Amino acid sequence: MKRLAALLTGLLLTTTLWNPSADAAAFPDVHPNEKAYEAVEEMASRGLIAGFPDGTFRQNDPVTRAQNTIFLGRVQGIDGYPNARLPYSDVAPGQAAFPYIAYYASQNVFELGNRFYPDTIVTRAELARTVVRALRLSGTPDVPFTDVPASHPYASYINALAANGLTNGVGNNRYDPNGIVTRGQMAIFMLNIDDFLGTDENPGYTIDPSFVPSAIEREIGQLVNEERANQGLAPVTLANDVSFVARTKSKDMHDRGYFDHTSPTYGSPFDMLTDFGLRYSTAGENIASGYVDAEAVMEGWMNSPGHRRNILNPQFKEIGVGVYNRYYTQMFVTR
Repeated sequence: MKRLAALLTGLLLTTTLWNPSADAAAFPDVHPNEKAYEAVEEMASRGLIAGFPDGTFRQNDPVTRAQNTIFLGRVQGIDGYPNARLPYSDVAPGQAAFPYIAYYASQNVFELGNRFYPDTIVTRAELARTVVRALRLSGTPDVPFTDVPASHPYASYINALAANGLTNGVGNNRYDPNGIVTRGQMAIFMLNIDDFLGTDENPGYTIDPSFVPSAIEREIGQLVNEERANQGLAPVTLANDVSFVARTKSKDMHDRGYFDHTSPTYGSPFDMLTDFGLRYSTAGENIASGYVDAEAVMEGWMNSPGHRRNILNPQFKEIGVGVYNRYYTQMFVTR
């Protein structure tokens, strides 16, 4: 058996918690009586948006496709894929939007092609499509917008956005699908998305409260802490609930015949943790298959830079280990 053939580089997702500022208004050009004020202040206090060098926010400036992707990635709390390969000739790895574009392209939010057009101004219709695809939303509002007929190519996206409470339109039951998205509007969308994600509870997956890791899962957890101790790092705690999710991921890979971080059943490991009711500030996943025992799989992971980084990441406080028919999953979290 090829012991190293089934390795896949670990992924990391990090969200940073910011304490709201007690200072005065963050930007002199955004006033308390303006519609975007609350959203701009809230997103700025969390470090999710920033102004310009002169201290202004310029809420009426348009948002580009690249900026829209960065804003959405920040509010979702993803770091993206900084080392990915993209087919877009107009998006270079050094650009700020690159890791976010790479992440959403991998999630089929964006179509792959020769160009991405990062500097193109985003319309409200396009923003609806991007958000709905990224959050995997669906639904129809009780009262559709009068300017979005069923024949509109983005009607399903705009309807889903409204049905999930992420937009009320621009007034008079209109959405203005062809209108540009301003920085102020983007801040409002970000706040709505953040509120939506914050209230999105367990969609139906449950963790068995009596679950305990198996002997091999406990052994892998112990080997992880031995490696961390060798580097002077604090141990991670083997968590029963995270291990239940990790075991479920390994079983899903076996049963459905795939080997990937993104599950056709549960989505990304980060979505999976959330959908099982687990909340975290930082998370990462290692997977492997085909190894004969705990020592073999740990050797494989430690010989792979991406997996090794997860195992030795000082930010992680807990680990879940799941083993099923020689499919192995490590899920690291900090809560």
